[in-house]
Amino acid sequence: MKALAYVLHLADRYLEQTFMVVLTSILIICLTYSTFVRYFVTNPLFTSLTHKAEELAVFAFIWLLYWGAAFATKEKAHFRIHAQFALLPESWRRWQHLPGDLLWLAFNLFIVWQGTILVRSAIVTPENSLSLEIPMAIIYSAIPATFVVTAFRMIQNYLRADDGAAQSDSNVMQ
Repeated sequence: MKALAYVLHLADRYLEQTFMVVLTSILIICLTYSTFVRYFVTNPLFTSLTHKAEELAVFAFIWLLYWGAAFATKEKAHFRIHAQFALLPESWRRWQHLPGDLLWLAFNLFIVWQGTILVRSAIVTPENSLSLEIPMAIIYSAIPATFVVTAFRMIQNYLRADDGAAQSDSNVMQ
């Protein structure tokens, strides 16, 4: 039980960062390989693999964007406009971001639903990527997976907040 708690703690702390580091590394390695081979290597064995490396880089980049959005949610780093909330009474400011966050949460859950439909359709009618021949269901699974994590991080931010407000104004530029 202690090991499970430790694994959950690591996942809570490092899940998004781990994905982002791995995906960034894949992206850099693939693009470096493609660039190096394009300019310095003429061996057909290596040049024939550049389109595979470039496709993998595209998939890594797409996944990186989704995991980056989840990480920004965890770190409360998304942009917010809140000048209009200065007009609210002090007692209401605690909940100033709640309406927008509820709308954002609904959007995330909608994307999870639609992403799940997309993944299911890619499983029912299998389709592979052109170069790597990876099932597109694996590629599409980034959509529901990362939006579930984003929704979870939004809820987690509210539950972990000391005063009930999800957004700390200490990191907002005045």
